[in-house]
Amino acid sequence: MPATTVSASTAVRRQVPARWVLAGVASIVALGGVYLLAVLTKPGQEIEDSILRSVDGGTLLKSGRALDAISMPAILVVVAVVVVIAFIRRRPGAAVQAGALIVGAIATTQVIKAVAPRPELTTLTLSNSFPSGHVTIAIAGVLALSTAFGRHLRPLVMVLGTVFAALVAEQTVAYGWHRVSDVCGACAVTFLWLAIVRGAAALWSKDPRDTVGRKAHGFTSAVLGLAMVATLAAAGAVFAIGIGADMSITMSTGPGVLTGARLLSAGVVFAAGWLAWKLDRSF
Repeated sequence: MPATTVSASTAVRRQVPARWVLAGVASIVALGGVYLLAVLTKPGQEIEDSILRSVDGGTLLKSGRALDAISMPAILVVVAVVVVIAFIRRRPGAAVQAGALIVGAIATTQVIKAVAPRPELTTLTLSNSFPSGHVTIAIAGVLALSTAFGRHLRPLVMVLGTVFAALVAEQTVAYGWHRVSDVCGACAVTFLWLAIVRGAAALWSKDPRDTVGRKAHGFTSAVLGLAMVATLAAAGAVFAIGIGADMSITMSTGPGVLTGARLLSAGVVFAAGWLAWKLDRSF
């Protein structure tokens, strides 16, 4: 019988990996949940108002080095570096993914901040700051750089970048620029765009698979995981010590409240970085 041949032009059917579908849905749910509980309810606003009241008047709305590093020139530099590295490595798909991740996450954050109302439910009336633009830029920049670099440098970029993003989140709360919910919202928005670009790449990108080695992936996971556990545990301990004696969290203010919120913000960023790393071993 004559051999059956298959045309080389026959398209290979691709599907979006289930993990990115679930990650995208979870990001939307988390974004909506944080907004509903922290922004649209009086107890949520009162808790975060107590944190804002704990910021020392001498440091309110000032900035640290990590915050000062977030600027429009810095964003342009990151985008340029990402594109150059991706094309040097002959990975145009990585450049497209990184660019879409940065632009999409920043644009989404600004749109949400402009259209999402913050009702005046408490006596402390401040403008809406959900989600945080600074934290969005920091996390999206880290994930974009991780996309552009090869598997040998990606672990180092991810660890150092996540530490920087955690410092940005901590400082936004320390200086009263943002609330903890703003940090959570920024992580959710960025994670949503990570799921979008990775899902799209699974369907259309022709770049070869780029996988981090098992040992390097495990070591990086351990470092980010330990940082996540340490900061979240420290935040819980500080809140327990600083607020435990006063059974009304919403009425508590002071250095302990602010320190706990700063640690919690950093821990949320470490958690986002750890989860992204676990899901994004190869693309």
